Amino acid sequence: MAAMSLKCNDCGKQLKNAEEAQTHAEETMHTNFEESTEAILQLVCKECGKPCRTQTEREMHTKRNPGHDEFIDKTNEQAAVTYDTPAAGGGSAGGGGDTEMQDADVVKERVSDRVNKEIIEQLKDMGFPEVRAEKGLWLTGNSNLEAAITWLADHAEDADIDEPLMVAPEKPESKLSKEEKQKLLDEKLARLRAEKAEKEKEMERQQELARIASSKELTEARRKQKEQEEYLAQEKRKREKEWEAKERARVKAELAKDKAERLARAGVKVEEAAGSKPEDPYKDRKIALGSKLRDLIGNLRNDPTIPNPANKAMETAGKYVDNIVKNPTEEKFRSINLENAAFQRLVGSKPGGLPMMHAMGFVEADGKLTIPEVDLKWFEIASGELQAAIKRGPFY
Repeated sequence: MAAMSLKCNDCGKQLKNAEEAQTHAEETMHTNFEESTEAILQLVCKECGKPCRTQTEREMHTKRNPGHDEFIDKTNEQAAVTYDTPAAGGGSAGGGGDTEMQDADVVKERVSDRVNKEIIEQLKDMGFPEVRAEKGLWLTGNSNLEAAITWLADHAEDADIDEPLMVAPEKPESKLSKEEKQKLLDEKLARLRAEKAEKEKEMERQQELARIASSKELTEARRKQKEQEEYLAQEKRKREKEWEAKERARVKAELAKDKAERLARAGVKVEEAAGSKPEDPYKDRKIALGSKLRDLIGNLRNDPTIPNPANKAMETAGKYVDNIVKNPTEEKFRSINLENAAFQRLVGSKPGGLPMMHAMGFVEADGKLTIPEVDLKWFEIASGELQAAIKRGPFY
């Protein structure tokens, strides 16, 4: 007799076809299968056609769908297990439009030669016509007299009750040996595993592409955010410099006004006082140095590092100046290597650090900062300005 199902020898579960065996193997890691002549229960709801494979499924279906309490037992009509690859465009065994088209092409035969002859004779002795007896017995499992009688009583008024029941002919038993059948099953399972692995690989590839795209979007969003933050910080520094310039102008105006009032009380005209004061030859250089020192302080005023990097830069510059004042003829004190790690860390890398050094008189050439000529008076003034800037900080 042809195999009607596959049995898992590891757990005893009955499986309808090779696809179910593949799924079961992947879920449980069971790999020991064999063919079985035992058919899986196939109860079809008469109202909606839903197949139920267990009595529990039947009861649940009836509970969920009141009135769906009549089922046709088609267990014995189940097709034998096959290992053939479905034709292009075809569906898997046991379902789909392609199966129905195949059934339509098969020449059906009457169930007379396949029903239980002994029970048929008992039904005929009870007065049931042979056609009805065959139909009632076949549709209730071909094994139970009482079930057949109950079915015939329930369907006595059916319009087609006297039409002979036609079913597909029995498929010939496979001539393959047990080893050949097992080999075909293994090949089928291997093919299904390969298909699943390919699908998983493609899914992983798509997930990786999605991750890369998401990463690029996140990187671009962070870049734009950083640009926006830098723009806002620059605008803030600009407003702070404008405010500081206005404050300095206001204080300067108040000082000039106070000075004019004091001169007036002393009987001295402002023009006369201005004319009597000698011109400061370092005035422009002091103004330029002061501007660069204020830029340096403003650039680093929000830096949380303690001590403030601006103060450290000015203190370092002050040490260079003091060394020049103390040793005006020593060449080594008049030259600074721009690649010097300490200089870069404390001064060169800070925004406004190099402009401050230029304003003090250092000239950049050949990777070095040098003092062409030493003006001791100027360096004493520059040292004083540095000390004042360090002391006053943002209020310089």
